[in-house]
Amino acid sequence: MRVFKVFLIIIAAVVVSGIVIVSTSVIQGKVETNQTQEALDPFYTPPNPLVGNPGEIIRTEPIADYPITGATANRILYISKDPAGNLRASGGMVFVPNAPSVGERKVVAYAHGTSGLGDACAPSRSEQTPANQPFIQTLMDLGYVYTATDYVGLGTPGDPYYMVGQSEATDVVNSVRAARNFPGSKAGSTYAVMGHSQGGHSAIWTGELSKQLAPELNLVGVTVSAPATQLEPLLNQQWNTTIGWAIGPEVAISWPLVYPDLAPIDIVTPEGAKLYPELAYKCLTDAGIDGAIQQALGNTMFSQNPATVPAWQNAMREQTPKPLPSAMPVLMNQAIGDGIVLANTNSLTQQKWCAAGSNLQTNWLGQLATGSLASAATHQNTLLAAWPMETDWIQARFDGKPAVSNCGFTPPVKPYTPTAS
Repeated sequence: MRVFKVFLIIIAAVVVSGIVIVSTSVIQGKVETNQTQEALDPFYTPPNPLVGNPGEIIRTEPIADYPITGATANRILYISKDPAGNLRASGGMVFVPNAPSVGERKVVAYAHGTSGLGDACAPSRSEQTPANQPFIQTLMDLGYVYTATDYVGLGTPGDPYYMVGQSEATDVVNSVRAARNFPGSKAGSTYAVMGHSQGGHSAIWTGELSKQLAPELNLVGVTVSAPATQLEPLLNQQWNTTIGWAIGPEVAISWPLVYPDLAPIDIVTPEGAKLYPELAYKCLTDAGIDGAIQQALGNTMFSQNPATVPAWQNAMREQTPKPLPSAMPVLMNQAIGDGIVLANTNSLTQQKWCAAGSNLQTNWLGQLATGSLASAATHQNTLLAAWPMETDWIQARFDGKPAVSNCGFTPPVKPYTPTAS
C-alpha cells in the first residue's frame, strides 16, 4: 500500500531536469504519437551514402502552426560530423524574419537541454518545443536568424553523442552554416550561442572550439542558463538520486562510443543494467517517471559513484569545459534553488573561471518556483527567467559593445568542495 501511494505521488508530481510533470498532463505531455513520428521519418532519413560538406542542407520544410509572427519557421536536415569525422545528418530548425534586411543578418544558435535519445525527443520533431523557447519571437523582432540543432543521432539515424562536447560544438557550428545556406535567410558569419542545461555544456564547448571547427565564422559571445559545467562535482552529489536515472542512461549509451574503455556494467546496478538501454531512448518526462518509481522503490541507477572509477572519472574531466579565454565573453545565469544543476557547481565555475581570467558575467537568480517541486522546477524556469537578459546581452555583443565581467561579485552560494554535504 505504501509503494502504491508513493507511485501516485510520483505520477502526480515529478520534475526531472527541466520538465515539470503533473498528473493532468502526463498523458497530454507525450511529445508525439507514433503515427506522427512515422510520418516524419522520411524527412529525417538522409541519403545513403551521404555526401557533401558540413552545413549543407539536405532538405527543408515549413513547420506548420508554429506560434510565431512575422517570420517563417522551418524544419531542416543538414550535414554535420560525428566525433570520428564521418559525415552525419542532423535535424534542426531555422527561423527567418519576414521583414527585408539591409545587409547580412546576425545569427543566434541555440543548444537545447537534455531531452532523451528517442526520435520523438528531438526538438524539431516535438510539438512541445515552443513552450521551451519563448525567446524566438524576440529574436525575430530584432531581425536575427535563429538556428537550433537537434544534435547528430537525435531524431536521425545513427549513434547519439550526449554530453560529448566536441560533437555538440560541431553540430552547433554546422547549424550556423546551415542557416547561412538556407534560401533567403541572408544569414551572415557573425553569431552568438545560447544554451540551457546540457545545451549550456554544448554552448561553452562551442566557445572553445569555434575557430578550430569553423574559422570562417565569427562567434561574438556565449550565453548559458543553468549550464552543466562541473561534471564531476555534479555527479558526486546526484549519482544516487532520481537524476541518475534520468540522465545516467544517456551517458551510459553515448560515452562508450567515444571512450571504448568505459563499461557501463562496471557502474550500474542490476536494475540499472536491465533498464538503462530502454530509459535512454525514452523522452525525459517518461524516463523521469520510470526512474522516480525505481528510486522510490529503493533502487538506484548506479552501483557506485562513476566519478570514483578512474576510466569514468577521466572521461568526465575531459568532457568538463575549460574556462574560456578573455576574448570570448560569457554570460552565465544560475538560480540558487536549482535542484538539477546545483548552484554550488556553478559557483565553483565562477570561482575557477574568474581566477583563470575569463570575461564572465554571472547573474544569480533566486528561487523560481514554489511548493514541493520547487527545486526541480527552478531548473526549467531559469531559462524562462533569464532569456530577456540573454537576448539583451546578445544584442550588445552584436552591436560591438564591450562585455563587462562581474568577477568581483561574491556568489551567494559557496562553491562546491569535495567535503560538502
